[in-house]
This record gives sequence, structure tokens and C-alpha cells, in this order.
Amino acid sequence: MKVLTSFIVIAVLLIAVVFGYSYFNNPDMPAKERVSAVGFAVANPMSSKAWRGLACPHRSVVSDLVTQSLAPKLCGTDNDGGAAERAERFRTEGPVSCWALFDALAEKNKVRFAGVIAGSEKPGAAVNDVCQRAKALIDK
Repeated sequence: MKVLTSFIVIAVLLIAVVFGYSYFNNPDMPAKERVSAVGFAVANPMSSKAWRGLACPHRSVVSDLVTQSLAPKLCGTDNDGGAAERAERFRTEGPVSCWALFDALAEKNKVRFAGVIAGSEKPGAAVNDVCQRAKALIDK
């Protein structure tokens, strides 16, 4: 029982440290976005890109760029609304943490929707949600 209690205490302390790290790097980040960032990093503990992405001050912008850049492959749209060019600017001019976040989210989505992109699976509700969001962002 002491081992289990010790494990739980250590896990809670580690998550508190991750929240602290995220807060130290981005004190103005909204709480919901911070929880999403920490959850993504904790869910991908072996991904250095996910951990570096915690320090990105433009998390929502990067997430939108990933969604837009996925639209031509996943949704069949004509273009990505300039997401590729803006993502390239993040890579060359922006913080390294934001490019790492973009790369990690893009890889995650490629794996998540690989069957739909390849044409071997039918699009489901998750694909429809992503496509609606992507189209709304492109039309902005």
C-alpha cells in the first residue's frame, strides 16, 4: 500500500512540475489551453517535441495551422489557406518550441487519420469535425 501511495504522490508532483514549467514559459496562457498542452505532453512522454511544445506561446495559432494544413489531404479542399507558408515562418523566425509543437501535432494527425488519407477507411465524425474547423479557418 505504501508503494502505491508513493507512486501516486510522485505522479502528482511530476504533473505539478509540468504545469509549473508550462506556466513559467507562458504565464498568460488560458487554463484550458494549458491543460491541453500538459495533457498532450504527458500522453506522449517519449516525444521530445511534445515536451518542447509546452513552451510555445502561440499554441492555439499553431494548432489552427496544423488543422488548416491537414485540410487538402483529409478534406479535399483546394488549398490550405496559406498555412504552409505561415508554418514555415514559425520554423524559420519563430520560437523553436512552436515549430516542435507544429511538428508533433502534424505527426499525431497523420497517424490518427492515415487510413482516411490513404482511402482505406471511410471518414467518421472526427474527420468531419476537423474538416468543418479547417474550412472555417480557411474561410476566415
